[in-house]
Amino acid sequence: MLSIAQVTTGDSVMDILIRKTFENFKSFFTFKKADEEEASYLPSFLREEYIELDTETENGLFVCNMHIPEEILLHILSFVDPKVLLRYSIVCKKWNLLIKSFPLWSIIYRRKFQRKPKKLPWYIFYCRFSTEYFDINLLKNGSGQDSFNNWALRENGGDKFIIEDPPDGADPLNVEEPEFENKTSCFVTSYSNCKKIQVVKFGQSKLFRYILSNYKPHMYLSEWTCGRFDCGSLYRLRCSYLGIIPDVTIAKPSAGQTVKQWEGRKWNKIEILITQYPEGIEGILFEHEGRDTQFWTGHYGSKMAGGMVKLLFDSIDPLPLNNLGQKQPKRFTKTEYITNGENLDNYFMDIIDIERIRPVCIFPPPIRNIREAFD
Repeated sequence: MLSIAQVTTGDSVMDILIRKTFENFKSFFTFKKADEEEASYLPSFLREEYIELDTETENGLFVCNMHIPEEILLHILSFVDPKVLLRYSIVCKKWNLLIKSFPLWSIIYRRKFQRKPKKLPWYIFYCRFSTEYFDINLLKNGSGQDSFNNWALRENGGDKFIIEDPPDGADPLNVEEPEFENKTSCFVTSYSNCKKIQVVKFGQSKLFRYILSNYKPHMYLSEWTCGRFDCGSLYRLRCSYLGIIPDVTIAKPSAGQTVKQWEGRKWNKIEILITQYPEGIEGILFEHEGRDTQFWTGHYGSKMAGGMVKLLFDSIDPLPLNNLGQKQPKRFTKTEYITNGENLDNYFMDIIDIERIRPVCIFPPPIRNIREAFD
């Protein structure tokens, strides 16, 4: 019989439950053969109808002839590291059903964020808690603290890009802002256009790619920028997509800032929230550029620091249903985004991208089983 102390400590009780359950039950759940003729956007390993589960079974709820209520077992399982939790789904059919359920992941989410989760499939929560794809800054060296590492220079006009620490002719960075990571440096442009890019690759997990293509979590880009107190400047932040079909041209979300002379020393945060983008993308190209407007020799152009790229988990919504009650994945028609910046495309020497409203990738690559999804 389990003691109260064992029930309240996650790891020890897991060892006992798994050992006892394996001793008493030898049968595991089996997958039904998928109907190859049925067309569905959902990979077979995620289709509930392909998993043979006896919802009435009590297997897994008895340990040492003692019945453990589902609520207690869910509470115990919620303390297991989410990265290894899925391994325990092969203990028995009942555990498989509980681990792949919304109630369990709802408990984990509530404990982490102290709020009620949306009613999403269990595997979306699993991806959130077992990977580092969501809600973290994917951009490297955003303030020049590591010189120009991770960046590629596309244009380096005038007296070229430099790094200032602290900023010259402008307010110091507010190191309390999390984007700056307690750094006080920034990139600075000159009198002719200075532009650099960074490749930001997304996760390689097939499950993550499936979520990205079908549920479209919002992409958030931001960067702090300013000019000098004595010179006007221009700044633009933009991004493009990696991994889409080469012959398809997609509009690039962009935002900018114009700084007038004598008004430029204050730092402002330029933000872009992308809510609709093509299926099958593998990452983005983070681009920023700037110059001064007086054409003064030296480094009087726009400054930038604290760049950020995030995928926002809480932007994921349940998929809508069609008239037949089937879930409808989000499909790309055109780029949609929200920004607090100005449209400065006419101020920079770029060909304006034309957007063709057409599908880029009809469906993500097929996934046949759960192990393939986590390769």
